[in-house]
Amino acid sequence: MEMKPLMKQWHFDPLIMILIIGMSYLYYLITGFKEAKNTLCFLSALFLFILTECSPIAALGMRYFSVHMMVHVTQLLICGPLLVISFTPQIISPLYNRIFALSSFFNKYSWLAWLCGVGIMWFWHIPVVFDAAMNAMHNSFSFIPILHGGSMLLAGMLFSWPIFGPFKSAHLQPLTGIVYLFTACISCSLLGLLITFAPLNTWHNFAGMSPENSWDISPAVDQQAAGLIMWVPCCFVYLSGCLFLLYRWFAETDLPKKNTNIQLNTSIASHE
Repeated sequence: MEMKPLMKQWHFDPLIMILIIGMSYLYYLITGFKEAKNTLCFLSALFLFILTECSPIAALGMRYFSVHMMVHVTQLLICGPLLVISFTPQIISPLYNRIFALSSFFNKYSWLAWLCGVGIMWFWHIPVVFDAAMNAMHNSFSFIPILHGGSMLLAGMLFSWPIFGPFKSAHLQPLTGIVYLFTACISCSLLGLLITFAPLNTWHNFAGMSPENSWDISPAVDQQAAGLIMWVPCCFVYLSGCLFLLYRWFAETDLPKKNTNIQLNTSIASHE
């Protein structure tokens, strides 16, 4: 059977489209169908999610472990945080109390958000679970794609909520947040190392194992690339977050000194 050219391999799964439409409707319902301050973040997250689930990138992700890993990283560490950043206190007035309660909960029990973000990534890469999910995705109609993509998106949102949630008063303290992100970085590094150096046939259905390997990439290279993607780019994102929090911590500790200097100068000027 002749395959379609890659750029024509768009696939709009009905359940994925329902999820995307539902997310869009909910967001604009909350904003009162008006342009909000961080609407661009929401649209960017939606666009990237569509690319990872419906475009030829998704088709490549069914054949190559490395591309599949890029999809995971994008959904968890880019789409999820962008969705959280898109919610600001100004646009959640109908749900203000509930969102604030959720933010306070994750501020107090941030380890639950950490487990969601890290645990989902590990869960989907358990070899038995991974192979079962990939086999189900090859069916013409299955609930696995929406469960797979939706869980990564939700996990990314929950993980980033204690850091980028709409209420700054409910954010983790900068040094606590650095520990939060750094330990997640270590976890992803361990998973990346495991994938890179695991036996070749631990994960199936990928490059070199089907006639669809049009790029002639060996299974070993594909698996090693997947492990490195999990290891390097993921840690880069986490460590970038750590640097941001470190900057915020220095800015907060420097602020009282500036206020003191301003008050001192005002006092001197008044005596003169």
